Amino acid sequence: MNQQRPLTAAELDQKSYLEARDSSDKELLIFAARKSGRSPLKIQREFRQLARSESRLNLVEYVRNGLYHIDRFNDEERSAFISNDLHWPITHKCNDRRWAGAAEDKIVAETMLSAGDVPVPQTLAVLDTSSRLFPGKQKIQTPSELRSFLQKHTGETIFGKILNGMVSFGAFRIEQADDTHVHCAGHDPLTYQEFMQNYIGSNAYLLQKALDNHSEFSSYCSALATVRMVNMVTTERVITPLAIIKLPQGDNIADAFWRPGNLACEVDIETGCIRTIAQRGVETEFLRDHPSKDGLMGLQLPHWNKLKEINDRAARIFAPIRYQSTDIAITEDGPVLVEMNYGGGFDLPQYASGRGMLTPEVRAFFKSCGVELTPPRRKGLFSRRRK
Repeated sequence: MNQQRPLTAAELDQKSYLEARDSSDKELLIFAARKSGRSPLKIQREFRQLARSESRLNLVEYVRNGLYHIDRFNDEERSAFISNDLHWPITHKCNDRRWAGAAEDKIVAETMLSAGDVPVPQTLAVLDTSSRLFPGKQKIQTPSELRSFLQKHTGETIFGKILNGMVSFGAFRIEQADDTHVHCAGHDPLTYQEFMQNYIGSNAYLLQKALDNHSEFSSYCSALATVRMVNMVTTERVITPLAIIKLPQGDNIADAFWRPGNLACEVDIETGCIRTIAQRGVETEFLRDHPSKDGLMGLQLPHWNKLKEINDRAARIFAPIRYQSTDIAITEDGPVLVEMNYGGGFDLPQYASGRGMLTPEVRAFFKSCGVELTPPRRKGLFSRRRK
């Protein structure tokens, strides 16, 4: 009898992500009908009209954005929502695709940003069993090399993320290491051999010194929060139509909104003040304040002007990626750019703000990139990708 291979950290996260997968179409319609007191047939008919428009929303997005509530949105506001299924086609149309690797390979992006005087996390080593070289960085390939590295950094918290990963799959936080075992937050201790062979697998990781949130909002988070800045780069300037801060909660070590319990808040671009507090569910729930501590709503984030300056500089360094996003942490010493993203999903900004992304400004930008927003060809409207 063959023994099943243990799941890697990335596979464990993907499994958790899929376990929180969406309800069936029937369940979604029943949910919306019960919440609104309206007929499922009427909700279905209204959804079909929107799904046949240029927005191309699927039923999951329609319900999660609460668009079935007739008293919350008018027709113009509903038409501003856009399906995340269109993210990659639009992103590729806007951008020079040759730059995708520069943004998504985190060591390449870090090198470029650092050379451009953009503050980035301190990468202490790269964990990689391939033959690739990482100039200027320590490379770890064996369990014994990992043990030596962690013993050298005794007392420090080490954060690991996949070199070319997305949505925080596989992220881990090493809180302690002894002669025989690695102790990661939320997991049983692993021997160095188990950690390398089973937990890491074939993935390459950056090992970074963990950052801490600024004290003005650290009590609202369980781990590092980052601000997602949605950027549109023109020949004259960088336009940032939306900013969202993602706040990890509970036992979560990463801020991705798909992780159960995490919060996402729209931030006013001009002032840095928190405008909404959203929590994901079948339908996004907007809270009056933090679930366990008052004071989050309306809080002005520290170092906001500096954060905008850093975002603008990073966006210009990666200007061939015209539609992009950055994830920026706010530490006691100032903002630190954690991720540069080739594109950026439409779902997070819409879920967090409660508004559609297709403002006249965003439409004009997409049009300038050659994007044509058109209704879909007639086919089954209830077929959709899982979110």
